[in-house]
Amino acid sequence: MSPGRSGVDSRQYRFTFAIEALSQVPADFVLPAGLAVFDAGVFLPRDDVDWLGRRRYPARILLLSDREALVVPHPAAGEQPVGVSLDRIERVEWGRILLTGWAVLTWDGGQIHLPYNTRARGPVEKCMKTLQDRWLPAAPARPTASAGVFGAPLDLKFEYAQSAELLPGETVLAQFFQPPPAGDLVLATSRRLLWITERHKGSYGRYGTVSHSARLPSIAGVRCVRTDRGGRLEIAFRSGDPWHVPLREHQMQEAGRFETAIRRML
Repeated sequence: MSPGRSGVDSRQYRFTFAIEALSQVPADFVLPAGLAVFDAGVFLPRDDVDWLGRRRYPARILLLSDREALVVPHPAAGEQPVGVSLDRIERVEWGRILLTGWAVLTWDGGQIHLPYNTRARGPVEKCMKTLQDRWLPAAPARPTASAGVFGAPLDLKFEYAQSAELLPGETVLAQFFQPPPAGDLVLATSRRLLWITERHKGSYGRYGTVSHSARLPSIAGVRCVRTDRGGRLEIAFRSGDPWHVPLREHQMQEAGRFETAIRRML
């Protein structure tokens, strides 16, 4: 496809940038005719070319309004825009491991994967924080007698990861931590269930983390299950695949106490 109006070819852009007004949308993108007002967004460049000359994903823009997330691909990709109401989103996965970043939005009946390069991650971080803040209704904390801290004390990496993930006014009600290698931190907060892990597709992400967020009403059940290699904390949802947090044998008792706390909160 040739460059759009004003000679723009945003497929050549290599860095993310914030989009907060219509005038900041690259001129060669075609927005849906019925697009409502948006007030936050980000440009996500296409993938770098591999040694065979291929790219895994095109340039896209993610736009946010108070009630909707809209993903618009570059016209050359031949893909259709995807819009989803924020109140339909059930889970959000957000990973950052070295230069590889991605966000996955999952809703009732659909999912979209948004990969990006973390070399200019600031605008993506800001947009994802805005999305989560609007997606997760703020609610006053309601601590219970069973809420507390379970498992090992946080190390510095996970202290930072927790601080970076929490939203303004979000309160931790219950916490379970299993230290590295392949550390896992599971939090029940006043706004969501949050799992921060160094695990991704069976590998140990020493130099990054993946966060999984879910609305509390989407949770169908929580249980600890024993396996030949120790156990797992299993979190089931009303739709979609469950979360499986692998557990070492010596963490089973603490994970069981965390499970009890979550059951009482839910």
